[in-house]
Amino acid sequence: MSKKTLIFLVICCAMFLVKSEAQIKFNAVGTSLGVGTMSGNSPQIFSSSLSLFSDVVIGYSIPVDVRFQLVFLNALNKLIPENRQDKYYPSLRVCSIQMLFRQQMFKKIYFEEGFGPLVINDRTFSDVNIWSYGAVFSLSAGIDFVEKGEKGFALAIISELGNTFTQTTPQYLVVALQLKYLF
Repeated sequence: MSKKTLIFLVICCAMFLVKSEAQIKFNAVGTSLGVGTMSGNSPQIFSSSLSLFSDVVIGYSIPVDVRFQLVFLNALNKLIPENRQDKYYPSLRVCSIQMLFRQQMFKKIYFEEGFGPLVINDRTFSDVNIWSYGAVFSLSAGIDFVEKGEKGFALAIISELGNTFTQTTPQYLVVALQLKYLF
């Protein structure tokens, strides 16, 4: 799957979600920044992560959200100022779809669990550019800054594990700070 194909799929999903009126409702959009580890036929590499996601509600009879998510992981050394000539920094690109289950603990505090399939583009070595398939699991605890049914922000700490079963078996584990806007 090329970069152009991935961008095309993301745009198609976004257009479908914006234009669809039949039992699909945008619930939230957000981002997260974090640190963790990644690997793919290599030792664990300390990394930074950036995640972009959108949550939708499919049907109103079940209390499950669906999250479409893109995650970008790079070796943390890429953020350190240095001479970058002829240097290669390992990275992973992740696309996932998760089912999210949310438990409201108190008026403003919630827990959220998720799982689903993922696709990882493994670029841990300069000569490796392989797509692998697997599963993602996430757990978060957060605070809603809005009352139920209103628009506003939520802040959470999230832990996410992605693991694949094919090719170079890339995997990642991230702990991140998540900010999302609820519709």
